[in-house]
Amino acid sequence: MPVIGSSAYAQAEDALNLARSLVNDASGVVFTDTVLMPFLNSAYRGLQRELAENGVTVLMAQIDISLPLDPVSGLAPNPPQISDVTSPQLPVDLLAPHALWEMATNSTDIFIPMEKITGGMPNLQASPYLRIWEWREDRVNLIGATQPITVRLRYEKALPLLVLGTDPVQIRSATDPLAYATAAMAARSRGARALAADMQTAAQMAVEKLIERYVRPEQAKARRRRPYGYRRRIIYL
Repeated sequence: MPVIGSSAYAQAEDALNLARSLVNDASGVVFTDTVLMPFLNSAYRGLQRELAENGVTVLMAQIDISLPLDPVSGLAPNPPQISDVTSPQLPVDLLAPHALWEMATNSTDIFIPMEKITGGMPNLQASPYLRIWEWREDRVNLIGATQPITVRLRYEKALPLLVLGTDPVQIRSATDPLAYATAAMAARSRGARALAADMQTAAQMAVEKLIERYVRPEQAKARRRRPYGYRRRIIYL
């Protein structure tokens, strides 16, 4: 039976304690939490990059953003973009958007996929829907719609930094790869290059095993191969 109120997320202290044991300082005389926390956060960011680069979706998030109609321009939004400084703005934990859908605000319609393009936005007139989007210069560029639109944004997120030993590590089963990588940086900071190299190798192996655990269920899914010559059609309304 599951324990009510428990979580599968380990705490930062679990990785810190293992890292201290790996560098022969289990009592924390030299490598206190204060000393190790920057190393742990560096390992945490590195693990997030490894997971994202291998297509692991554990770092994905989704949010609905309402884009009201500007009374002056008659467009939603104005300016036709969503960035860190617009209102509404991009999520503060966003690293990169992956997909956008749209729906007329307060309607009973379903969200319709928007088409991602590259190379600059085309010179098209505004219509009732946004239709297309582009990610450039850390902002989502749009054409603009003639009615209020709610955008559903699916994006790759950055996890918050670990500050306290009780902070949850928001990647399941990540204690070992984080501890090995933290121990590698701690050993290197004291000139123990051989130990650092050994710990780094162990960290990489642990990361690979973690990635395998995440991607194995995806490999069991049946997928239908697209026919030769298939090309998705884009219709601009």
